[in-house]
Amino acid sequence: MRRTRKVRYGPSRHQVGAYRSPERRETGRPAAPTIVLLHGGSWSWPYNRWVMWLLARDVTRRGWGLFNVDYRRVGRLGGGGGWPETFDDARTAIELITDNMSGLDLDADRVVVVGHSAGGHLALIGSATANIAPALAVSMAGPTDLERMWSNGSQPVRDLTARAPESSRWSTTSPIHMLPLDVPTLCVHGQADTTVHPRHSTAFVEAARSAGDVADAVLVPGETHKDALKPTSAIWAVVVSAILDRFESNTHV
Repeated sequence: MRRTRKVRYGPSRHQVGAYRSPERRETGRPAAPTIVLLHGGSWSWPYNRWVMWLLARDVTRRGWGLFNVDYRRVGRLGGGGGWPETFDDARTAIELITDNMSGLDLDADRVVVVGHSAGGHLALIGSATANIAPALAVSMAGPTDLERMWSNGSQPVRDLTARAPESSRWSTTSPIHMLPLDVPTLCVHGQADTTVHPRHSTAFVEAARSAGDVADAVLVPGETHKDALKPTSAIWAVVVSAILDRFESNTHV
């Protein structure tokens, strides 16, 4: 029986995720993928993995494996996040699955990392810096140009990157400044998003392609920042379709 259980990837109480193995399939069918979910919330307390619970439920309903991740965040009760801790946690949580360091019941070659908002940012960076990259990194409404956000006065970005060395601040924290990532990426964004501008996705993918990465962007008409958290949204439908195309039809994004 597939059951959800807590799996720790570090000593902090925030370094934990809810794991459920992929369903076992009959001989001749491809193994089910495993999805690593990274939540958003401005990299800050009090947001945690429960933000993603509707998507997590949909992942498990499809028979896919799940690792719904908590990580250290900024803020008084966030566990001491920021640079480099939050970034280290995203990378380590992804490596737990792609390296299969805990001997989990999964196919490590069929891992997709999906993040929303701040989690989309961490999905891109964590996938690029992991020892073994996932098959696909998906950013839903993720910020990709932290330097621009810093310049525009974003306090969450300033809090997240405050301890990063000034000389390498953006090359270690901002996806668009880290290209090429050498990971296939998909950026999905609602065109009605007023929290993170859709240009973060389109500009990143344009730059990623120029740097030689395999990348795609999909803008969804009429959907907002929070719509991505709904399994019934067109944003999530794009993500599900990309996963199915990659693993069920042997095609790539």
